[in-house]
Amino acid sequence: MKTNILFITGLLFLSCNHQQSPQQTDNNEPSLKTSWSVKGCAEKATRSNTKFPDSGEYKDYPDLPAPEGLGIKAGGDSIIYSRFEQHLCCRQVKVTVEKSENIITVTEYWFGQGCKCRCSSTVHAVVRELPKGEYQVYSVATGTDPVENKPTGIKDTVLAKKVTIQ
Repeated sequence: MKTNILFITGLLFLSCNHQQSPQQTDNNEPSLKTSWSVKGCAEKATRSNTKFPDSGEYKDYPDLPAPEGLGIKAGGDSIIYSRFEQHLCCRQVKVTVEKSENIITVTEYWFGQGCKCRCSSTVHAVVRELPKGEYQVYSVATGTDPVENKPTGIKDTVLAKKVTIQ
């Protein structure tokens, strides 16, 4: 019995003093403060989750004019991302932002079956409260096939820019 207690105590001592492997350690990156929004056709699809009437005819809905200030910019302690996209109606988009050291990736995930019309949307994202430094920012578009709504596995880099937070 005494041998078992000593053995268990020894195991506990060793396990408590054992260093964690790199995969188990916490990421030292502070949590990102981000927000995103969509204006235009994908905004309607995202909010109401409704489809345009399927008339069997191909129809284009009026395009929004491309807004000023598109691209990737630094402003104060933030990075501002804006991109204009012409796409099939009824498509929706979700945005995620990831940071690894000084690389920031904005991912647009487009999904849903497309309707037989074309429209346009503007995707905005902001990453706030970044420490001073130089950042490489990438924008990646991915998602599902607009006909079958199945993941395509394709990732297309649509914007890339180096910015400095001062």
